[in-house]
Amino acid sequence: MLALGRTRRWAAGIAAALALIVAFPTSAQAAVGDLVFVRTISQNVPGAVDIGPVNPLDWASAAALSGNGITVYVVAGGDGGSGTAQPAISTFRRAGNDTLSLTGCMGGLPGCRPTKVNDEEIPSRLYAASSVVTAGVHVYVPTPAAVVGFSTAANGDLVTDFCVWDPSCGSVAALPGLAPWATSQNALTATADGRDLYLYAAGGGKGAVYHLRRDGVTGRLAYSGCIGEAMPGCTPIGRTGVMTSSGDVVVSADGRSLYVVAQRPGSVTHFRRDLTTGSLTEAGCVGESGAGGCTIPATDGLLGITQGAITQAGDSLYVSGPSGVTHLHRDTTTGDIAYWGCIGYVAGCHATGPQGQYVDVAVTADGTSVYGSIQGQAFAWGAVTHLRRSGNGDLAYAGCIGEGLPQWCRPIGLTGVMNHAGPVLAPTSSRVVYSLGVHARGAISQFTRMTS
Repeated sequence: MLALGRTRRWAAGIAAALALIVAFPTSAQAAVGDLVFVRTISQNVPGAVDIGPVNPLDWASAAALSGNGITVYVVAGGDGGSGTAQPAISTFRRAGNDTLSLTGCMGGLPGCRPTKVNDEEIPSRLYAASSVVTAGVHVYVPTPAAVVGFSTAANGDLVTDFCVWDPSCGSVAALPGLAPWATSQNALTATADGRDLYLYAAGGGKGAVYHLRRDGVTGRLAYSGCIGEAMPGCTPIGRTGVMTSSGDVVVSADGRSLYVVAQRPGSVTHFRRDLTTGSLTEAGCVGESGAGGCTIPATDGLLGITQGAITQAGDSLYVSGPSGVTHLHRDTTTGDIAYWGCIGYVAGCHATGPQGQYVDVAVTADGTSVYGSIQGQAFAWGAVTHLRRSGNGDLAYAGCIGEGLPQWCRPIGLTGVMNHAGPVLAPTSSRVVYSLGVHARGAISQFTRMTS
C-alpha cells in the first residue's frame, strides 16, 4: 500500500509537471503575439548580460525609440533625494537581431557625461523626469522644472543638450501659470511629424496642456498656447476635477486628437487638434467619478490610471493602472471615446491573468496585441502580460512571462530584474518587446514576439 501511494503521488506529480509544460508554450507552439525570453541587460545579476561599470537604468521612468528604430533612449529621474540613484538619460544601440548595447549616458550619475546649461554643469537637471519623446534628431524629457532637449549624432548618440521653461534656459523662461516644481511627473508627447510637442502638467488643484512648437533644425521650442483647468493664463476647459493629477498624454497617429490621462479621479479627457495650427479644443471626457460632467464608465477600471496607448489605426485607446487595463473605443472620424470594457480585478472587469498593478501598456503596430507591464504586491513578482486583441478591440488574456510567479507566468530564469516593473516598448517591427525593471537592479529584458 505504501508503494502504491508513492506511485500515485509520483504519477500525480508527473501529471502536474506535464500540465505546467503544456501551459508554457515553446516558440514552435506559440501563437501570434506570445513572447519568448531572449536576454536581460543589467549589472551584477547572474545569468544577465553585464551592462558595464555604469548602470543608468536604476529608477528608470520612461523609454522611447528613435524614429529610425536604431536607438532606444531611457530616462531615469532619480530616487527622490536619498542619493542612492542620480538622474540620467541613456542611449542604447539596437542591432539587427534587436539586442541592445549601452553606448553612453548624460546626467548626474557618476560615469555619465554631465548635463550643462551655458557650459555650467547641472547634475540634477533631469531630477524627477517622467517621460521621454523623440522628434526628428532631437530627444525631449520633461521634469517639474523644465523641458530638457537633446541633440543627437547620426548614430543616435546624445551630443548636446538645451532646455525650455527653466530660469537657466535662454529660450522660454516661463509658461503661463506654471512655476518650476509647482507640479509633479509632467508628461510629454509629440506629433508623428515632430512639429508639435504637448506638455501635460498638473498638481495643486490645477492642470493644463501646453503647446510647444518645435524648430526642426535647432530643436528649440516656442510656446504656442495652453488649455486646462484652473491654470492662470490658459484657456479654461469648462470642467473641474478632471485634470489636476499626474498621468499621461497621448496623440493619435492621425494627429487629430490628444488625450489626457489623469490618475485622480481616474479620467481621460479628449481634445481635438487643429492640423494647421496645432491648437487644442476640449471635446469631452470619460471619468470614474463623473466629476466635471464626464461620462461615467460601467466599471471601476479607470481608478488610478497612469498610462495610455492608442492603436496605429486609431480605433482603440488603452489605459493602465492599479485596476488593470481599460479599453476605450475611439471613433476614427471624430476622435470621441467611449468605455468598452476592462481586464482587471475590480467590480465589472473581466478578472483574468495574475492579480497585480499595471505600470505601463503598449500596443503593437499590427494591432493584434496589447502588452502590460505588471507587478505584484510588495514587489514580490513582475511580468509582461499578453492581451490578445480582437477585431473590435476587445482584449483576451493570452499569458504572461516574468519572474516570481511561476504558477501564472513562464519564468525567465533570472531574479530581481522584473519585480519592480517599468516601461514596456513594442517597436513598430512587431517582432520584439522590451520590458524595463526599474529598481533595485535597473534592467532591460528582451523578448521575441511570435509573428506567425
